[in-house]
Amino acid sequence: MKTTDFDPKKKYTFVIPMGATEQHGPFLPMGTDSFLADRIVREAEAEFREFVFLPTLRITCSQEHEGFMGTVWVTKATMTQILLDICHSLHPYAEKIAFTSFHGGNLAFLDAFVTENAPIFGGVRIIHLPMGSEETEEKMRKMIDGPTDAHAGNVEISMMLADDESLAKVPPANYPKRVIEDAFSTNHLQDFSTDGIADNNPKWVVSKENGTKMIEWTVEDFKRELRKIV
Repeated sequence: MKTTDFDPKKKYTFVIPMGATEQHGPFLPMGTDSFLADRIVREAEAEFREFVFLPTLRITCSQEHEGFMGTVWVTKATMTQILLDICHSLHPYAEKIAFTSFHGGNLAFLDAFVTENAPIFGGVRIIHLPMGSEETEEKMRKMIDGPTDAHAGNVEISMMLADDESLAKVPPANYPKRVIEDAFSTNHLQDFSTDGIADNNPKWVVSKENGTKMIEWTVEDFKRELRKIV
């Protein structure tokens, strides 16, 4: 877009996706959450030409992966200021500002951000749009015959294979897995996992075909949320 594409008499809805730059174990790149956020938004945005989709924020709240090399994070205080600055930037010509995240570490933060800061912007509605749903989680559990991963396991590997298989590796069948009851209970995954994976499914169930369906389901979830704010 160019600045001349905006109508000075009009108010707009802006959608700001959030990803992450963080370790994703031995089989996925550190940009996984950002790449998948890009893919989901790209699949959805053609249906919502009246919205303005901003670039994905690629360094966000990933402190739970501290200690794994390659992880880059900002504190919640810093992230809050970044989002406030974005909102202040858009406020003069915004009707709605919607944040969405593929990275799970941003979800509780976004809920709190909207609750605490929405009143600052008066008539501009600040929204947290989910990217997935419990219904999709249940379909994924049935597909892989077990729990979905908390991080860097069957679901994320399959989705990345579907998005760009040059960026993902299929785990060897004998690569060990172990159950971690609550991988993020200390907000420090390294307390429980030495390889950065948190996936309690006893088997590796990874495929490009599974990932394609998982992306399709997530895109439909996201479209449904976008329709709510049209």
